[in-house]
Amino acid sequence: MRAALVDSQGRMTNRGSIDTLSERGIEDAAKRLGKILNEALETLPENGEVVGVGVSTAGPIRPSSGVYNHPPNLTGWHNKTMKPTLSKIMGRNVWVGHDATLAALSETRFGDHIGAENIIYVTISTGVGGGIIANGDMVTGATGGAGEVGHIAVRPGAYKCNVGCDGCFEGNASGPAIARMGRDKFPSSGPLYDLASGNANNVTSLIIFDAAEAGDPVAQEIVDTTIENIAIGLGSLLNTFDPEALVIGGGVVQGLQRHWQKLYDAVVEHSIPRYGDGVPLSATRLGDDVSILGAAQLAFRESRRL
Repeated sequence: MRAALVDSQGRMTNRGSIDTLSERGIEDAAKRLGKILNEALETLPENGEVVGVGVSTAGPIRPSSGVYNHPPNLTGWHNKTMKPTLSKIMGRNVWVGHDATLAALSETRFGDHIGAENIIYVTISTGVGGGIIANGDMVTGATGGAGEVGHIAVRPGAYKCNVGCDGCFEGNASGPAIARMGRDKFPSSGPLYDLASGNANNVTSLIIFDAAEAGDPVAQEIVDTTIENIAIGLGSLLNTFDPEALVIGGGVVQGLQRHWQKLYDAVVEHSIPRYGDGVPLSATRLGDDVSILGAAQLAFRESRRL
């Protein structure tokens, strides 16, 4: 969990971070998050005004209440919310949003697509999530679950995700999914074997990308399969939503940067003819700050509606 004081121009001060430790429960996490949020306030100028607290979090989550709905990577947090505890600790309005949705919002205010009214953000990291801005509004769905693009089917019959979706984007292209492919196909020699110190349990998505770059055929096969899986997912989103921009971020994208042209060409291949030889695909330049900036933008946006 990370916190910062953010002004309306996206300038950050007094950043802090702390381990989530989700296994200790949502109440414990809320209290520790409140602590670093209050520490972030220490740099507030004397004449400064805090409009509220924005929280960007993995979902699925109902934004109005902050209640989680079977979050696959936050075990034990189902049907719970940290919003009341944070509100009490901070003594301020607290707004909660899905991390990828807020990342999309952030891109329209601080990224390379300022002013865009139709944009999709996809994060490919521990999981795969999506955020949708359509006609200038955040698309959250009937219960806040819109944007769970990680469960688009990209390779039926292959791997399942943590919530059991067969062949889905998250189960076949997230960081843990790439590592799992590496463990299942672990070779007895070569760059992948050496980078993992001969132990399949040491394999990570980064090691897979490094081994592929070093010429390991098993790792290269996994990278190619991953690119194809991602391209199917991204192409489906382009075909469905017709956005001005499709932005991707997350830890896996760092490895994909080395194979950008191959990924781009594959997305074109899986997109309908209206895009011709080009698609509006880009990688975020906001890095890890995209979530905090999105949370801040949520607070600024919602405070104006009070």
